[in-house]
Amino acid sequence: MIGSVVAAFVAIWFYHTAKQTGRQPISWAVAGIVVYFMVALMWTNFVTPPIKDAASHSQNGFLIFLTRYAYIMVGLACAVFFNLKFAGSKERD
Repeated sequence: MIGSVVAAFVAIWFYHTAKQTGRQPISWAVAGIVVYFMVALMWTNFVTPPIKDAASHSQNGFLIFLTRYAYIMVGLACAVFFNLKFAGSKERD
């Protein structure tokens, strides 16, 4: 649920960034969602299982938090990096 809300905010932010930089807003918003979800999916499939295994054995609160919410933070960080890195790099004709 929280991940979907964050994805909506990412799409809105990318949409407004595209309008300010002269890009196509819908395409840029979709690119933001794709970056967010691809990173979140890779994190969930490759990083979360070992953390989940460790959290189930130790009951460490921090590990449980990482298991549940880290994909959101990592996906958001990558979307922010992508937007800041490539938003102003459009070549002017």
